[in-house]
Amino acid sequence: VASFAIRLDQAGLLAAYRPLEEGQSCQQDEQLLTFVAGVARPIAWFNEAPYLDTLNAEAVAEFIRLTHQAYADRFGKDFGDVIPAIFTDEPNYAHGGLGLPEALAELPWTAALPMIFRKRRGYDLRDHLPVLIYPAGDENFSKVRHDYWRTLTELFVENFSAQIGRWCEKHHIALTGHYLGENSFQQQISVIGSAMAHYAHQQWPGIDILRDQLEEISTVKQCSSVAAQMGRQHVLSELYGCTGWDWPLEGHKFSGGWQFVLGVTFRCPHLSLYSLAGGAKRDYPASIFPHSPWWKYYRIVEDYFARLSLVLTSGRAVRDVLVLNTIDSAFGQYLPGNGQSVQDLWEPFNALLVALLEGHYDYDLGEESLLAKMAKVAGGQLKVGKMQYQLVLVPPCITLRSRTVALLKRFVAGGGKLLFAGRVPDRVDGEPSEELAGLVEAASRCGPDPSAVLATLEALLPRRVSVTEAGRELGCVWTMLRRVKGGQVLFCQSTDRREAHEVQLRVHGRTPVVLMDPATGQCRRLSASKDGQSVTFTLQLPPSGSALVALGLRAGDAAAPAPPPRTVASVEVPGPWKVELTEPNTFPLDFCRYRIGDADFSAPVPVLLADEQIRGHFGLPARHARGCQPWYLAQTGRADRTPRAKCEMKFHFHVTDVPQRLEVAIERPEDFRISLNGRAISSEPTGWWVDEDLKTIDLTPAVRAGDNELLLSFEYRSDMELEDLHLLGSFAVRQTGPKRTFDAYSLTASVGELAAGGWIGQGLDFYGGAVNYTIPVGESVHRALSAGKRVRLALPAVKCTCAAVHVGGRTFVLAWPPMAADITEALPEARELVVEVIGGRKNILGPLHVPWLSWTGPGEFDPHHEQWTDEYLLNDHGLMAPPVFEVLE
Repeated sequence: VASFAIRLDQAGLLAAYRPLEEGQSCQQDEQLLTFVAGVARPIAWFNEAPYLDTLNAEAVAEFIRLTHQAYADRFGKDFGDVIPAIFTDEPNYAHGGLGLPEALAELPWTAALPMIFRKRRGYDLRDHLPVLIYPAGDENFSKVRHDYWRTLTELFVENFSAQIGRWCEKHHIALTGHYLGENSFQQQISVIGSAMAHYAHQQWPGIDILRDQLEEISTVKQCSSVAAQMGRQHVLSELYGCTGWDWPLEGHKFSGGWQFVLGVTFRCPHLSLYSLAGGAKRDYPASIFPHSPWWKYYRIVEDYFARLSLVLTSGRAVRDVLVLNTIDSAFGQYLPGNGQSVQDLWEPFNALLVALLEGHYDYDLGEESLLAKMAKVAGGQLKVGKMQYQLVLVPPCITLRSRTVALLKRFVAGGGKLLFAGRVPDRVDGEPSEELAGLVEAASRCGPDPSAVLATLEALLPRRVSVTEAGRELGCVWTMLRRVKGGQVLFCQSTDRREAHEVQLRVHGRTPVVLMDPATGQCRRLSASKDGQSVTFTLQLPPSGSALVALGLRAGDAAAPAPPPRTVASVEVPGPWKVELTEPNTFPLDFCRYRIGDADFSAPVPVLLADEQIRGHFGLPARHARGCQPWYLAQTGRADRTPRAKCEMKFHFHVTDVPQRLEVAIERPEDFRISLNGRAISSEPTGWWVDEDLKTIDLTPAVRAGDNELLLSFEYRSDMELEDLHLLGSFAVRQTGPKRTFDAYSLTASVGELAAGGWIGQGLDFYGGAVNYTIPVGESVHRALSAGKRVRLALPAVKCTCAAVHVGGRTFVLAWPPMAADITEALPEARELVVEVIGGRKNILGPLHVPWLSWTGPGEFDPHHEQWTDEYLLNDHGLMAPPVFEVLE
């Protein structure tokens, strides 16, 4: 593309640069810098093809022909009905690269970029390329960088998002899914530009929230803001990925809840696996399917969000504040590979987004390219599509677009409220300008500190919703107010997952006030007082609790107001308790000794490492999550199934008490000759465990007290996936060594009772199912019932993914706090009840040797992980304290 002679100062900053013509060379104090363009390298993840040039309209049109049109040709009659939407996953303009090891940086490029850039920006980008990767002098902002990243965003939006969006509109199917890197300024600029500009072309705008987290407020607000402004009904979130096998249903509700209060209306849960065979069990679990022991109760989660979604897609959100998205300023500062280059803009921007939620000023974000198309001033308000705002907040920034400046001038002149927080812009379209001085002078100003912003807002704009505890706004409760036909609805979500809160709400609205429970569909009036144009009422929010409230709507058959019940007596039921397991106990065989041919057996190694080393011996690449897909290898004739050589794997385990039945769960048992203690074992499956591809083989006839050796012999093929084995049966496990290693356990007699505390150390260290605890119902409880009292069973300390109480033929599911159920009607004839405590699959499916991290994916199962230890790192479950019968009145 171009070569330059550059000079760097002692700090590594760009002091000077000049283009080099053919035949020219650098002077003594200069360095040669060359920019090369080419087609992105093929990579295995894309089946050995380069990634699509998403900046090129013709390339995208061909992509549509090969993909979208193929679906339309076959299933078009079902578009908009059976098939309402088509999902795009992580499109971007940065995948691939040329793979040059000597490259200082890789920048998105397309063949027509120089011509388009000159036409739009008025100069030749190729004359200034060094500025894209080097900071110059003490000036962090560069107009060239600003123009480059703005132009890339425009091309990606126009040629990919808009083109596909138009195709979907024409074919009556919604474009949904999510883009790559939607969160911070740094992430967005590096791979997609400005996320908000893309959402305008999705009929169902969507995002991706990975992990159990509360960090990506901007991700949600960017998307929900565009959806609200454009009148889109659905805002999709792909969520729950990377949370791990032990993530509780409380997490499912909480993660969805905080996103719903910010504007999400439609969940795309990650993920439900067809099979757990091979690496699937490590594919960013858990699997929202029968693979997970809580699956039978998952309806409570779905019912909760179905009702919540119905209500929160009604009417329109009421938001008085528009926060300007200042990513254009970040365009001018972003340097590839330098994560700190835009932090001075991102951090105050993100802090303001948090502060506004905690201060109960709901808001939308305004993207400058969309404001230019959708915004107008009317009646002292800024109208952006379907939404209108009383106040515009401009976070710290450097530049604004000329059309934004003109719009804000009209807004202020029309009586609108404009607030600059922190650094005020001094550039227009990236160029220094005096034009902003008058606008800044006419606006309000404050420092960037969130407390200063909230104090200034309180003076400029009364709150529509106030949530207080002990007289102060309670920041851990976020709210969304919606105007619906006949009244309003308010959704509140607590972000405190440890403590309960009794909060006082004051809302600009009318009575009656009705609390709607999305989990059950029940409605109850709340006692409320009217004060001028506002109503005041109290809510009880348990840890991670939420509340959906109707204001001014007909109460219908809602139950009458009732004070919270008062506990007049508590009856604790101490253990130990009789227990039954809902499935066989389990123990992992995840270390083995192996050999190839007649070589000596290896030292004990993790099974996944043995798989890698065997493959390496035959010159095969390690199995990994981003390799070519099997169908592609088969289609191209490269699915090599040629037997390489005889291999063997030995697994050792110890037995103290021989179980009545012992099985091993193994994948593709037909590939192996199996023996236990020298005795041949039939590879004919007796059934399956957890997943139909995890077959069970009966080991009972050959198991013995003492050491046991399980031998797998096989002819190795490249399509084989050597996976952990799992013992299952009627046994308990006992740790026999000082460390939790594979050789420090013995199988003992099965568990019949458990004391208060975790399952680890009580024989169920690796158990991944549920335990039914039998709890006696004492005479004092029945006397209370006879006296007309109500009775609630509480689990004051339970570690679980979900729990349930079974009594009198009824089941009370305890999926999230409060972990208590009013069992009065089910209790009269009962002399005992069952508390079902549900665990998770982590302690058997893993990761077993890496600490519990916020991100669970294939890497956390890898023996090469930097935090890997040969010891087992386990999560505990169980009744950690006795259940309590609470007598209420």
